[in-house]
Amino acid sequence: YTPYFRNANLQGTLAIPTNPGDVPGLGGDFKTNSGHTEWVDGRVHQSGFTATFAPNTKVNFQPDSTGEVFDVDWTNRQEGRDGLNDTNVTFAAVTSRSYHTAGVNAARMDGSVGFVTDTIDISIWRSLATRNGGEIISDF
Repeated sequence: YTPYFRNANLQGTLAIPTNPGDVPGLGGDFKTNSGHTEWVDGRVHQSGFTATFAPNTKVNFQPDSTGEVFDVDWTNRQEGRDGLNDTNVTFAAVTSRSYHTAGVNAARMDGSVGFVTDTIDISIWRSLATRNGGEIISDF
């Protein structure tokens, strides 16, 4: 399970967070028992990630005085949720995480797989995550 916030339903344009500590303050419903476990529904907080932060970036949240700290994801609104306007943009900060030391394995659209370090330049990481930004990435 990856704890997460979802359905803050903030309107307008949101700036990409630069500090992981700012993410929990964006609000929403806090869940600890389902993130990335309901992958069959295809929503980003269950099956994907964003390039908001470099791989394995900790987005820590401590909800109460128990001392337990959660590494969380955030999705502004649950995609396809009944009653929500499907034309609204869904903003998210869903970190790519792995149990590998210092990085993550990443599948590329050409079918190859490569290791991406946690220290990758954030602009390169974000370029790798775009669908049609026109970036040319020869090596990472």
